[in-house]
Amino acid sequence: MKTILTTLALSFSFLLYAGPGSNHSHGHSHDHGHSHSHSEKKMKPVSKEEAGLIGKQHVHRLIKNGKIDESWSKSLIGTTEQKTFGKQQEWVVTFDNEKGKKGKKLYIFLTLSGKFVAANFTGK
Repeated sequence: MKTILTTLALSFSFLLYAGPGSNHSHGHSHDHGHSHSHSEKKMKPVSKEEAGLIGKQHVHRLIKNGKIDESWSKSLIGTTEQKTFGKQQEWVVTFDNEKGKKGKKLYIFLTLSGKFVAANFTGK
């Protein structure tokens, strides 16, 4: 039951990011304007598996918004790991796609609680 509720919650949570305010660049800068709010630090971290699922939802969102090509819909999760950027830890979920037009590896950056931070093809 917990798995079903988690899956449903994750399925609906991506809709929050799909609005007009979600347009972002594929840059990932931790030096200019990147911050995690106080409330973000109090939120419960998601598991490695949940981070992968959330990352996949963002791949589909990026396809829908025309940020990446349709071939990414069949991409596979490469790795899901926590990395430190400046003083902040984040989930980095990678997706591999040999047919990608802009790149062959896509990096999705999430806060530890699963909030979308950025996406790019460089991993930086």
